[in-house]
Amino acid sequence: MRKELQAKRKHHHVWANYLLKWSTNNRDLFCVTRKGNIDFTSVRGVVMEKDFYQLTELDQEHIDTILMFSSQSPMTLQEQHNDYLNSFLKIQKLEKVFNNSNMQCEKTSQVILAAKCNLLENLHTKHENDAAPILDELARGNIGALSKDREMLSFMMFLGHQIARTKNFKVCCITGISKNDLKLGKIMEHSWWFFSYMFGMNIGYSLYSERRKENHTLLLNNTNTDFITSDQPAINVHSCIKDDEFYAPESMDLFYPISPKYAYIVTESHRYESGTVEIDEKSVIELNEKVAKNANEHIFSLRKQEVDNYKLLVGDTLRVIKKHS
Repeated sequence: MRKELQAKRKHHHVWANYLLKWSTNNRDLFCVTRKGNIDFTSVRGVVMEKDFYQLTELDQEHIDTILMFSSQSPMTLQEQHNDYLNSFLKIQKLEKVFNNSNMQCEKTSQVILAAKCNLLENLHTKHENDAAPILDELARGNIGALSKDREMLSFMMFLGHQIARTKNFKVCCITGISKNDLKLGKIMEHSWWFFSYMFGMNIGYSLYSERRKENHTLLLNNTNTDFITSDQPAINVHSCIKDDEFYAPESMDLFYPISPKYAYIVTESHRYESGTVEIDEKSVIELNEKVAKNANEHIFSLRKQEVDNYKLLVGDTLRVIKKHS
């Protein structure tokens, strides 16, 4: 089948190539499974859900809700949201015309399915490809890779989507919204593929716009404890967040593990100076615990011991959210 007809249906909501930084054989890594066991498995088979980013049909109610959320954004972002939305709606219109025509054309059906499955997946792939050389440099300890605005913009947009594209972010947002407005929660769940991308754009734009106000730090870990990562790799570790409470945080210290030895953190609190900072084992353990608590189901590590150390904390934040909803 020609490439343009191939529907990508296995959608990873955490980049598989990113997880390879925790692999010793460039394929497998240690993780905690849904049942709480520890497995040594391929990065290609985890943090993946069929059709997770597939476009669903949007009616006027969904479109109005998207535009309502978009209207709270700066005008430049509203314009981008609208451009993306119109591009996606063209596929929807094409599908309606085709279905109403009663035509029997397997090739056309396959093209439409491929477009619905691939458009958003391809956008995430573009962000990953832009960030790949930057991540490689950061994993070597070279924070100078972000000295130019273009690279900083690419990386901040990538980080924004690392927050918003995950299943965990979806579950947390929809659970919280449904608590106060069940109808709105259902509208957002149906059209989450667009909301997640829109929110990722907004977060990335905000990180880039505020880059001179906040401290950007590459954390160096030379301790005996490795950094771990999870199915929600980018998390807020600001001290304003309390483990047993559920509310919208007022501030953000964005933490993102790069590899077992390096992590990137953007701090409103200015907890760390900008540049490269070496941290002690106590701090590594503290950050690892927060990664585990904010995970949906999985944490990942280079070594089995790290997974075993934190596996009982996995999902704590989600349990608190569900408890208060």
